[in-house]
Amino acid sequence: MLSDEVKTDIQTAYSALLDAKGYKARSCQKQMIADIANTLGNIEVDDNDDRISDNNICVIEAGTGTGKTIAYAISALPIAKSLGKRLVVSTATIALQEQIVLVDLPDLKKHSGLNFSFALAKGRRRYLCLARLDEVLQAARDQSPNQSLAFLDEGMIVTDEAHQALFETMLVKLGRGDWDGDKDNWGEEIEYSAWSQVSTDHVQCTGRQCSHYENCFFYKAREQIHKVDCIVTNHDLVMSDIMMGGGAVLPAPEDTIYIFDEGHHLPDKAINHFSTFLQVRSSQSWLEQVPATLKQLSNELGEIGGLPRSLPAFESSATDMVALLEDVVHLFDPLRDEAEGNEIEVRYRFVEGKIEPAHRELSSVLLNATQRLEGQLNNLKSSLEEALLESEASEQALFEHWLPIVASMFARIEGNAKLWRDYAIADPVSDPPKARWINFREADELNLHSSPIDVHDSLHELLWSRCFGAVITSATLAVGADFSRFQHQSGVSDKNSFKALLSPFRYQEKAILRVPHMKVDPREADEHNDAVSLMLPDLLSNVPGSLVLFSSWRQMYRVTEALPALFLERVLSQGDLSKSEIISQHKGRIDSGESSIIFGLASFAEGIDLPGAYCEHVVIVKIPFSVPNDPVGATLSEWIEAKGGNSFQEIMIPDAALRLVQACGRLLRTETDTGVVSILDRRLVTQRYGKILLNALQPFRREIQ
Repeated sequence: MLSDEVKTDIQTAYSALLDAKGYKARSCQKQMIADIANTLGNIEVDDNDDRISDNNICVIEAGTGTGKTIAYAISALPIAKSLGKRLVVSTATIALQEQIVLVDLPDLKKHSGLNFSFALAKGRRRYLCLARLDEVLQAARDQSPNQSLAFLDEGMIVTDEAHQALFETMLVKLGRGDWDGDKDNWGEEIEYSAWSQVSTDHVQCTGRQCSHYENCFFYKAREQIHKVDCIVTNHDLVMSDIMMGGGAVLPAPEDTIYIFDEGHHLPDKAINHFSTFLQVRSSQSWLEQVPATLKQLSNELGEIGGLPRSLPAFESSATDMVALLEDVVHLFDPLRDEAEGNEIEVRYRFVEGKIEPAHRELSSVLLNATQRLEGQLNNLKSSLEEALLESEASEQALFEHWLPIVASMFARIEGNAKLWRDYAIADPVSDPPKARWINFREADELNLHSSPIDVHDSLHELLWSRCFGAVITSATLAVGADFSRFQHQSGVSDKNSFKALLSPFRYQEKAILRVPHMKVDPREADEHNDAVSLMLPDLLSNVPGSLVLFSSWRQMYRVTEALPALFLERVLSQGDLSKSEIISQHKGRIDSGESSIIFGLASFAEGIDLPGAYCEHVVIVKIPFSVPNDPVGATLSEWIEAKGGNSFQEIMIPDAALRLVQACGRLLRTETDTGVVSILDRRLVTQRYGKILLNALQPFRREIQ
């Protein structure tokens, strides 16, 4: 039960913040605070403060202008502290993460009277690994390549002079205390080819057994985040943590209240984390190096984990797998003729995720061979871990060198086994199938992929059933207040709280939604593109700042080619510059009295903030239906159809509605903004589903011609 003391803390903090900032209370924000407080504050617990109730999740769609960050922070922070739980705020984008850490939470702490601490949590890969830095510097001095990199990346990376100079500079700055080992705090961009050599992940990290543990930047940061009240991170790190069992980097789910801002991205993030792939030629290359690498290990460490007696067995396993992978090339490569794509890469997707018997049989043989090598490497890894624990200080350096190498071999073969298991074993009839496809690349390379099409059960098992409580929020979670699509995607049960809050913006007074008269249908791509290129100059002739959103690169290029040169002088196109540079130049032009137009795709339809004159007209060229050749989406559609459902109605229409809402949300960013949204797609008027899409949009004043 929410205590009177916590209620008072929330109310007092909210009033203090409003007074200090000169804000007026917004009814939608007050409602969001109340809904979160009622959900989190009334979670039933046992005598050990462990959750025993199922209604512990609050899902809130909150329109633009609600002030979501204030609402969830000011309600959840006092509750989390009173329960002895940690608050983890997770976002999908770096921009929002930085806004929360650098602006919102400091502002809240300063003006609300709430006493809380917070920190930003990052994965291991964002921090320098001192052990790896030592290795690459020593390898350079010895003029030998870092052997471990053969198993950490797609092939050996040799440190060039530029990298060597960078690593030496890192060492100097660390020694002077001018750098804290955080990649984001380095003065300039560090190339992946350099950073990958001096960073690590949970597979390679030897943890407390590392001789650099006491000075490790990652573990120092981790120690800090476990001391604060509020941890800000991203969806990817949350997913990585729960897949490692929870509590590996972040607090354990049972001790955590999660806030998932930009929560509509969470299901797709989860799908990415549960997916797996294998590069055939690359795998052959590193497998060929296994015997020589283990022989070198045995020469340096002597008898360990069955070595050197087991070297012939390792060589046999690796050789068998290299030969079997050659069989994979011969058997799978003919599918290239049925694949679709371009000169660089083509893709073949297995219909309904079903693998042909011959392909499944070979995959089964490979699974057995992979598991044999997996078992051998696991035994060797365990022996090295035990030896490192028991070793004298003088011997630790050798074990610290070899353990990450073997651990990386094991992790890679473990990933291979997962892929072959997905290809060898048919999906249960009652379960959603996995999407399976092959990307054919140049130089005879094949990339085999497997991905779930549904993470409903996985998210429930790993996250929702374990976490103490959670808030999921976004401007786009429901279609016309219907959360059923998100419920199925996310695995959040209907026992929990779902609420759709209206934006405080006066849409009918401030903005117009136009669907202009057009004679062509967007399904006639060339004719529609020509019509769009003729309309744009007139539509945007007297507008300071505008945003034009396309559904594909091809569409954007085709329209751009047909536009007059004078008009294109005002255009900044995605692909020509970075996203941040486009926005910076766009604002600069408008600040200097010029007009500017941004051409962009899906990534410009959300997460960018262009208030006032920076964006007074949003043009959506086409209803953003999902791309039909996406392997995961296509397999999901087939599965729904096979069950007697209608994938267009169940998936494509709801998803398009949410994307439209996100795109239209670029127009009004403050209460004083005004402008126009033009949608150049007559299907909103001519097709039956058009009414569903229109009803899902913000309540603009409408001009449908």
